[in-house]
Amino acid sequence: MSTTVDHIIIAVTDLLTATTDYTTLLGRLPSWQGSHPDYGTANTLFQLENTYIELLAPAGQGLATEHINKVLNGRDTRLGGLVFGTEDAAAFIDHARKQGLAASDPVPGHGVDTLTGAERRWRNMFWDANAARGIFSFCIEHETGSSLREAPPTGAGALTGVDHVVVKTQSVEAAKRFYGEQLGIRLALEQHVPEWGGTQLFFRTSSMSIEVIASDKAPAQDELWGLALTSPDLDATQARLIEAGVDVSDIREGRKPGTRVCTVKSHALNVPTLLVEHETV
Repeated sequence: MSTTVDHIIIAVTDLLTATTDYTTLLGRLPSWQGSHPDYGTANTLFQLENTYIELLAPAGQGLATEHINKVLNGRDTRLGGLVFGTEDAAAFIDHARKQGLAASDPVPGHGVDTLTGAERRWRNMFWDANAARGIFSFCIEHETGSSLREAPPTGAGALTGVDHVVVKTQSVEAAKRFYGEQLGIRLALEQHVPEWGGTQLFFRTSSMSIEVIASDKAPAQDELWGLALTSPDLDATQARLIEAGVDVSDIREGRKPGTRVCTVKSHALNVPTLLVEHETV
């Protein structure tokens, strides 16, 4: 069984403004702008090389509307959820339940592109948020033919993927159980980080990492904290962003050898965001 990071949710209240800001940040037009008639939400999707980012807003009434409002908790924007992917819902459910994750039977869903009328269909498998220590998450199996086109680049230095997503927790063992045992994602690295007073875990899938930082300084409930996005040419990306009026830091050497990074300080929807360039060999 192979479990992926299918997409990352950023919950927003003003979808139009959020879409404009993220189009500027990514240097890409949306892959999809649509609605979920079954759930009472509207969304904008940006398909990158290894996953897609979903801007998700309440729109009417429905189960998802309640979830998104709960995730936002009075904020305008917030990193809101991790959605995992599988190509075999039956195998995923069987594995998860054997490992103690009470995954639901598949629930069908569909979305409609408001510009073209195109539809996408899928099946979701849900579980109680307590399984992920409060983080909104579920697993999705997309119907054949429901793939997204790559978000079209609009200029030089377009961002190409998600390098990693950061989760803060107080419990190393709970993270290993949920991401590793129950979801079946490979734990690629575990290391103690004295300067942070905790442990760093890297779960690797979809050519990206879920970076879990475990320390007693973390909130009682786990927190989706930040994103690192990949740039193939950080100089070009930085120049494009500065020209577009985005507040971005100087470029510096990254913590990981062979990387350069810079920090985005605006247009990132209040999500702590790092841009990463990997040295090419």
